Amino acid sequence: MENQKFKEGDWVKEKNGTQGMTVIGYAHDSDEVRCKFRDNEEHDVEESFKEDDLIAL
Repeated sequence: MENQKFKEGDWVKEKNGTQGMTVIGYAHDSDEVRCKFRDNEEHDVEESFKEDDLIAL
């Protein structure tokens, strides 16, 4: 995908959220951003978010 807003390793959060996450990449041919973060139990979690729902920290 062209014109990606974030790159691997960027620190981001959801616009309405407080938890920081690390970008691990984009889903193939999508505006979904794969992010990695720790949940409340300190487990590593990977989840996809819409690019427009994220802001850089």
